[in-house]
Amino acid sequence: MILRNFKKEDAPIIAEWLRSEEELYKWSADRFNKYPLTGEDINENYAPQIESGRFYPLTAVDENETIVGHFIIRYPRDDDDSSVRFGFVIVNPAIRGKGYGKELLQLGIGYVKEHLSAKRIDLGVFENNESARYCYEAVGFTEYAKRECEMPIGTWKCTDMEMFIEKSLETERLILRRWEESDGEDLYKYASNPDVGPIAGWAVHTSVENSREIIKGVLSEPETYAVVLKETGHPVGSIGLMLGKASDIGIPDTDGEIGYWIGVPYWGQGLIPEAVREIMRYGFEELNLEKLWCGYFDGNEKSKRVQEKCGFHYHHTSENVPCALEGVLRTEHITCLTKEEWLEKR
Repeated sequence: MILRNFKKEDAPIIAEWLRSEEELYKWSADRFNKYPLTGEDINENYAPQIESGRFYPLTAVDENETIVGHFIIRYPRDDDDSSVRFGFVIVNPAIRGKGYGKELLQLGIGYVKEHLSAKRIDLGVFENNESARYCYEAVGFTEYAKRECEMPIGTWKCTDMEMFIEKSLETERLILRRWEESDGEDLYKYASNPDVGPIAGWAVHTSVENSREIIKGVLSEPETYAVVLKETGHPVGSIGLMLGKASDIGIPDTDGEIGYWIGVPYWGQGLIPEAVREIMRYGFEELNLEKLWCGYFDGNEKSKRVQEKCGFHYHHTSENVPCALEGVLRTEHITCLTKEEWLEKR
């Protein structure tokens, strides 16, 4: 499957895929309010929006140039290029349930990364369209709001979902990319080891499904990356950059806190210092942060050494710090590094 720009002759084919009034409203909400829909209706709706330069209709075709799917990308606000919205997502009914919807969305996410400057994608899905919601979740969208929509055929509940776009970062041996639900087994392999999570303040993962839920939760936060070995293409750890209020150590929006861990088989190979140095470069050079912070709980000597190797210096100690382990309070040592210090040590 590949994406190409929408053509006017695609419209009648897309219109034929809408086999009932209910399917029309699931697809387009109240944007057309007409059934049956024709190709001319679609083209008339799209034409002025295409002229705006902030509306991108795309069509997916197979190796035979047969149309298999369609969706649009638009900027909801004229004064904001940081967020785009997917809409009118549809796959040929004859091939649904075979993974085409997921592939279509992944191509769309790739299009945003390659061609647009947006850092966030959102979309809406009606609660009576469970298969669509499952598809959106499978590629990384998460719920952020619910609302009711008045449709000509009744009141429908709608869920708004979002995804934050983060570029992949690269080092000599590693790729730092966002976590995907399909990484569940790899995550569980390392996060189920009791030597990894508890010393860093989080609970051992109990199952692959537990790991998948964590990927959809805390590991889907902005600037959170899977540490992937180039050699194998599989994640072996995690690293994240918590900006401003996203950190729990009380730092300004101009600062960020780095957190990390790696699976036991990869201890002592310098992989996490390598990942941390790349996050430092990204934070200072691309995000223009003024200071970076790290923390380690008392007794976590491996984490302390990583921070020392990367140039962080001691700042303060906090007592009775709560962590993700229920009822457990820890002593946490905080280190930091300014941009000026980083530049001097390069």
